[in-house]
Amino acid sequence: MTTVLRWTGMGKLVSFYRYFAFNGPRLTTALGIVLLLGIAAIRLYWLAGGFPLPAYLVASVGLLLSAALLAAVCMVLGRRPGLVRFGWALGAVVSAVSSATYLASRTVGLPGLPQLVDRWDYALGTFAIALAALFVALHFSVVTGMNVAYPHQRHWHD
Repeated sequence: MTTVLRWTGMGKLVSFYRYFAFNGPRLTTALGIVLLLGIAAIRLYWLAGGFPLPAYLVASVGLLLSAALLAAVCMVLGRRPGLVRFGWALGAVVSAVSSATYLASRTVGLPGLPQLVDRWDYALGTFAIALAALFVALHFSVVTGMNVAYPHQRHWHD
C-alpha cells in the first residue's frame, strides 16, 4: 500500500497518518467486525424482506452477505495475522462492491429495477453505503498504520 501511495503521490496528501497512531487493536478489529455485521444485516433484511428482486440481484446480495460474514469470522479468528488480513481485504471488497451496486442502481439503473433510478431517499440504502464507507476508511487507516489491527506485526498489544 505504501508503494501505491508513493507512486500516485497520495502519500504526501495523507502523510498525517505518520503523526498519529492508535494502539487499540481489539477495538479497531471489533469496530470493523461491527461494521461488517451491519452490512450483512442489511443484506439479510433485503433477502428476507420479501421484496421483488430479480434473480441475479438475489444471488448478488446472497454472495455479499456470505462474504461479509466470512470476513467478520476471519477477523474474529485473530490468532493468525494472515487470516485477519484476509478478513480486512475481503471486507473492503464487500464494501466497495456494495457501494458500487447501490450507486449504479441509483444513477444508471439495474436491469429489472428501473424504479430505483434517482431514489436517493431510501434510508436503509443510505445507511448501508455509510457503513461501507466507514469500513473502507477504517481499513485505510489500518493499512497506512494509523490504527493497529495486527498487533503481532508491531508487537503492540491491548
